[in-house]
Amino acid sequence: MTQDEKFMKLAISEAYKAKGRTLPNPAVGAVIVKDGKVIATGYHERAGLPHAESVAISKAGEKAKGATLYVTLEPCNHYGKTPPCSEKIIKAGIKRVVVGIRDPNPVARGGVEKLKNAGIEVKVGVLEKECFELIDDFIVNLKEKRPFVSLKLAATLDGKIADYKGNSKWITSEESRKLVHILRSYHNAVMVGIGTVLKDDPLLNVRKVPADVQPKAIVVDPHLKIPLSCRLIKSRSEDLIIITTRESMLSDKALILKGKGVKLLEAGENSIELKIALEKLKGEFGIYSVMCEGGSKLAWSLLEGNLIDKFYLFYAPKILGGKGMSMFDGSFSIEDAHQIRLFSINSVSNDLLIKAYRVEAI
Repeated sequence: MTQDEKFMKLAISEAYKAKGRTLPNPAVGAVIVKDGKVIATGYHERAGLPHAESVAISKAGEKAKGATLYVTLEPCNHYGKTPPCSEKIIKAGIKRVVVGIRDPNPVARGGVEKLKNAGIEVKVGVLEKECFELIDDFIVNLKEKRPFVSLKLAATLDGKIADYKGNSKWITSEESRKLVHILRSYHNAVMVGIGTVLKDDPLLNVRKVPADVQPKAIVVDPHLKIPLSCRLIKSRSEDLIIITTRESMLSDKALILKGKGVKLLEAGENSIELKIALEKLKGEFGIYSVMCEGGSKLAWSLLEGNLIDKFYLFYAPKILGGKGMSMFDGSFSIEDAHQIRLFSINSVSNDLLIKAYRVEAI
């Protein structure tokens, strides 16, 4: 690992401190280094607050003069809710800037050229793959009217997410389950189908790692079958959004749920139209990233609608056989198979984690 990669890795770690909470802005981290030593770090906390570069420069003060700035995303070059970072970098006397990835937003792009024109040495593309993953949710939100959607599934090597009795606890390791809670913290909301609620009675929150903000809980429930005694309603009613149909919105159950603080989102007359639901989640609820955790029917509906941007597929070294529950409750022909683009394959304890993207998402 080079020195530039070492300090960029630190900048990426800074950015992940606020991953998911900065949307609709990207998560960005910055590190200022002088004479081989870190003198300041910073990250963008949320939209409207100072950008990562500005935070780090303010911390460094006069020490920033003649230093190197490492930043995960190209410094912005426009006036928004905050002034351009490129100008602050120039005024601080930074002599070298190392950038992870160019800004995909044409409105903010141009910082690299401005810095070069000011006589600052600029290097672009250090740990670019890792910096891309950091802002994958931001990139999708630039392109789509809906939120960034990821799908997390935990399966055996033969692709089963539950045994023939419907039992899924636990397929993967404790380490994998802890990582899932970290992934939840990177999203604005966690979504499941009503079948998962009826079977597992989940809370859909972050528990195994610290979390300043809990993600919203979303349940796709066309007929409002959700039990009033479930943990989501008893413990998280104010954070719960139920996607349902116009027909169910007129029921007595809907009035009861609203009375408990649950928010209902109408997305279809007699059946759920997921694309409309997702667009409303973004437009009406300010939700910019959603992690779906199943079950197989909802996973299939999202896949069939080409609505999954990123896949987190955990595989445990186990085999259940033909009567287990498959990852997706549907099938394509070979000719029509859904194509995805592999991003990485890593070990998590004894499990494998495959990350992949929708082809059009990257």
